[in-house]
Amino acid sequence: MSLGTLLGIVAAYLPARLERFVLIVFDVISSFPSMVLALAIVAIFGPSTLIVVVIAAVTLMPHFGRVARGQVLALKSAPFLEAERILGASFARIVVHHILPNIIGPLVILASMDIPVVITIEAGLSFLGLGVRPPLASWGTLIQDGYQFLSDSWVPVVVSSLALAVATLGFTLFGEAAARCRSIRASGRSAER
Repeated sequence: MSLGTLLGIVAAYLPARLERFVLIVFDVISSFPSMVLALAIVAIFGPSTLIVVVIAAVTLMPHFGRVARGQVLALKSAPFLEAERILGASFARIVVHHILPNIIGPLVILASMDIPVVITIEAGLSFLGLGVRPPLASWGTLIQDGYQFLSDSWVPVVVSSLALAVATLGFTLFGEAAARCRSIRASGRSAER
């Protein structure tokens, strides 16, 4: 989220050619399916927790970058930012004190909706034995352990899978509710005007 947001903010202020280059990088990363990209990275560097974190960061960075860029482009010509520039505020001050507080809402909603994607990537890699290594806990590892003894009992696989499903569904519903609350607040503000 941090890297994608930073790249999105910077891209909104870059000259057109450099902005297009950043957007092309986002498109190239987004063009690969997450799991295929994850398997390719694990094949090169080997399985570890750090690699799983890097995979999640790389695959989701374009989402945050595009949203941040779009929000900054909409906000860039706002009168209060023009006033700050005229008063001599630095770019860093404008970003930290004015742009980030105004664009953080959609980014948090996107993050809550991307958490299930991260959980699924991690669980899929761990199920295949390519993600988080024991003794660290992972739903993918729990499902794999239960799968090995499926003929004896189906309970471990079902319970682990239900826990994974409930967690991903919970974050998805949270993201949906946050987006709905944000749209209700925005429509309330426009009705007041």
